[in-house]
Amino acid sequence: MTGGTFEHDDVSDWLVSFETDGVAAIEAALTTVNEMDKEDFIESSDAAFALAASELVAAARDEDMGRLPKSIHGALEGHEDAINAAKLTSAARKAVQRILRNSELKDQAEEEGEGEEWAEDVSELLERLRG
Repeated sequence: MTGGTFEHDDVSDWLVSFETDGVAAIEAALTTVNEMDKEDFIESSDAAFALAASELVAAARDEDMGRLPKSIHGALEGHEDAINAAKLTSAARKAVQRILRNSELKDQAEEEGEGEEWAEDVSELLERLRG
């Protein structure tokens, strides 16, 4: 699955903010999810932005852009050093774990009969962030 994260409608708008704001856009997306109470249900857009941000953190870290849209490769290369310097891997892991447990994206995937595929895709991202 090539970046199912980036198929969410609102993510293309978020990627525009990443292109201009770089690390600040990633930090904002991760903070939104990570500062919620543990029991809070994560809305679709917030989850999608945090997953996209986490994909960028993973790609900056392991230099594997295979899960990213080609249109964002140049922006990632331009922000890669700043992303790695910001040490966002732990925040990305935490956000991804929360989204896997209690999010609208998870519920939508399950309702569409794609819950297992979605969970596997997100778990692959989590492994990249752990590696």
